[in-house]
Amino acid sequence: MSGNDNAVGLVLVEDERMFSEMLARALIEVAGLELSARSYTVETGISACQRCRPALLILDLALPDGNGLDVLRALTQARPDANAIILSAHAEDFVAPSELQPYIAAVISKADAYRSVNEHVRRLVQRHLPNIDDENALIDRLTTRELEIFNLLGEGLTNRDIAKRLSRSATTVATHRKMVAVKLRCSGASLMAMAARHRAQYAKIPS
Repeated sequence: MSGNDNAVGLVLVEDERMFSEMLARALIEVAGLELSARSYTVETGISACQRCRPALLILDLALPDGNGLDVLRALTQARPDANAIILSAHAEDFVAPSELQPYIAAVISKADAYRSVNEHVRRLVQRHLPNIDDENALIDRLTTRELEIFNLLGEGLTNRDIAKRLSRSATTVATHRKMVAVKLRCSGASLMAMAARHRAQYAKIPS
């Protein structure tokens, strides 16, 4: 179970490590989500679910040591209110066993995984944490230049430092920073804290 009362725990079970890493990088941007563990086999997936008792499970069906649905069966014993998103190269042909149907929120083709998984996970997190403020939805509104400046704020840089880094005038940076503050609905120390949280997310991906 997530150690954070304001976060929904998730275990990702996918044997293709590069694909798993890319999904993880997309998922950590979902506000209210805590990526508790990544696993690559049925055995380690069951262990992670029993240890973390996540509310959400993203699950590849074809794993090296068996059927991914065995991981979901184990999770339903540990966490009866859990939901799963199934990943499959043949999503259109998948038929869920009747006893597992209530737990499966979506079946997604791997070809469409990045966009669809993120959308479904956001909805499921909102179900568990209806009042969560999705900071990343606001960050998504930033332009490329605004996002660049926002990320540099996350490093603790001042306007003058950012101007030197980007070879821009301090006035130009200040103008972009004001627009960032408007779009993110915060300024000053709160803006710096949000930028630092955003930067820190990428250090939280489990191996």
